[in-house]
Amino acid sequence: MTKSLQTPDASRFRFFWQPGCSSCVRVKELLAEMEVDFDSINILDDEEGFEELNRRHIRAVPVLIKGDEILFTQSLEDVAKFVGKTREVHRLPPAELYERWQYFLDTALGLIAQIPPERLQEFPITKRPRTVCNLAYHIFQVPEGVMAMTEGRTLDSRDYDNAIYDHLTTVDEILAFGQGVVEQHRQWWARSDQTGQKRIATYYGDQPLHQILERGTWHSAQHTRQLNHVLDEFGLAVKNPIELKAYEGLPMPKAIWA
Repeated sequence: MTKSLQTPDASRFRFFWQPGCSSCVRVKELLAEMEVDFDSINILDDEEGFEELNRRHIRAVPVLIKGDEILFTQSLEDVAKFVGKTREVHRLPPAELYERWQYFLDTALGLIAQIPPERLQEFPITKRPRTVCNLAYHIFQVPEGVMAMTEGRTLDSRDYDNAIYDHLTTVDEILAFGQGVVEQHRQWWARSDQTGQKRIATYYGDQPLHQILERGTWHSAQHTRQLNHVLDEFGLAVKNPIELKAYEGLPMPKAIWA
């Protein structure tokens, strides 16, 4: 980890991120697409950036800062507004988003079953201390957090997203956990506002359920994509990989890890 000796310029946008973070890579790409000039701060490499987030009591990335203005960047529309840009939004209907989300969760279960047990504790990328095991169960932490947040059990889905589940150490344990979440997800959708119009209080502001549903879908999709990539890198003949058409209509990142 390096330490910068320069004082941050309060007039510049600064984006704090870490490798392997799906939301981080998508927001970086969005800022580039909108031709926003910004400083990119990888908190795993930049000691001063990491310390600044601690001083500001910011518990996780991605986050965009300009002077004393802070934006948690879970909403791509909010990112565009924060930097003075507009972003056209064409979301898939809520019911289709739900079906896609279920598809990615089901596909993830099939991929997890193919992980060689002896490789669970390997790191897919050296730049981030997240094991294959962590990545696999994180796919299902995303819907866990969304369900809790949309039903008022927490304002902060990161209570689930960032948790370390030490009790999940084997392929079978991860599969049992994922299967349970998939069933909970079906029941959650059955009792949810399926128009997607309901407003939900979140740690990144009041949001429509439709936005949260879309974000949860592509968030799980990106991590399922990463797991599929990991199995490919292992040299396995992956059974039932992700169908590329499943990404259509979702604001997926172009990159896998960066």
